[in-house]
Amino acid sequence: MRSLKSIGLFLLLIGNSILFAQDSTATSNSDTNTVHQGDNKYFAQLPAPEPEKNAEILMKEAIVHFDGGRYQKSIEILDEALEINEFPQLTPILHFYRAVSKVKVKQYDAAILDYTKAIELNPKKSKYIYHRGLAYFQLSKYEEAKNDFQATLAMDGGNADIYVKLAFLKQQENDLKGAIEGYTKAIEFNPTFAAPYYYRGLIYLQVLLHDKACADLQKAADLGHPLALRQYDKYCAGR
Repeated sequence: MRSLKSIGLFLLLIGNSILFAQDSTATSNSDTNTVHQGDNKYFAQLPAPEPEKNAEILMKEAIVHFDGGRYQKSIEILDEALEINEFPQLTPILHFYRAVSKVKVKQYDAAILDYTKAIELNPKKSKYIYHRGLAYFQLSKYEEAKNDFQATLAMDGGNADIYVKLAFLKQQENDLKGAIEGYTKAIEFNPTFAAPYYYRGLIYLQVLLHDKACADLQKAADLGHPLALRQYDKYCAGR
């Protein structure tokens, strides 16, 4: 009998120990879940980390602002991009885009500095030379513009717009024969380009070749030149 009582007491003690262990485990798991839920709420309130900026990302941002007509903002972002840029191959591109943005706000001298830097870093890129020529052209620095346009032609071959620009420069030098030849080259290269017809027509008026002048002005008007029809009506209509 004593043995049976001892065994019963032993089993009772074991059962209580198991129940106590289960309670402790449940309590521990509950506490842990509470802590984890608290951690999740805490981290959810923290701001998301901003992605690290680099020059390429900034350049893309600048292009978005440029396309939206926010040219000064584009310049500011490209300033930052050039300061942090670590990729040498990207440097001339950043200078070029900043120059194009500066041209849009008529900062031609500053644009020329950027174009020149881009050319120094990548002298085989004819686009940089051509756009610097356009900036010189805007400043009426015609000799510098002519040098850049001629360099672009030597690198790329024919270009109707460059032929027009060079012809206009000859016109400024009062080389009317050379100007007519230049406009004719532009027309041969691109027969649907209105500008060379218009400017050649004005020269023909100047040298009293009215039939040729009126034919060119009519053609320029047909191609959509905004001033050609007015000149045609003034000098050719009713003749």
